[in-house]
Amino acid sequence: MDGRALKSCTAFAVQADGRSITTVEGLEQDGKLHPLQDGFFQEHGLQCGYCTAGMLMTGLAFLSENKNPTDDEIRHAISGNLCRCTGYVNIVKAYQHAAQKMREGGA
Repeated sequence: MDGRALKSCTAFAVQADGRSITTVEGLEQDGKLHPLQDGFFQEHGLQCGYCTAGMLMTGLAFLSENKNPTDDEIRHAISGNLCRCTGYVNIVKAYQHAAQKMREGGA
C-alpha cells in the first residue's frame, strides 16, 4: 500500500480507501515479467506457491530501498514470510537476480 509492504491479513479494507495498492498481479507490465518474477523463475525460487506472493511483494518494497543487498540483508527482509518448501536458498538467489536486473534498469 502506497509503496510499502504490509500483511494484508492485518489490514482492514477501509484502510485502503484512496490509497495506491499494488498486488502481485500488477508486477508484470506489457507482457514482461518484473525482475522479481523473472528471478523466481530463473533461480527456482518457488515450489508450492504458498509464500510466493508475499515474497514477491516483500521483495518489491525491500529492493526499492536496498539496490545492492547482501544475502544476510535479504534473509532479514524475508524473515516475516514463511516458506514451507525451499529452505530460502533459491529465494535469496532470486532476490539477488532481481536486484542485479533492477540495477541494470530492468524496473
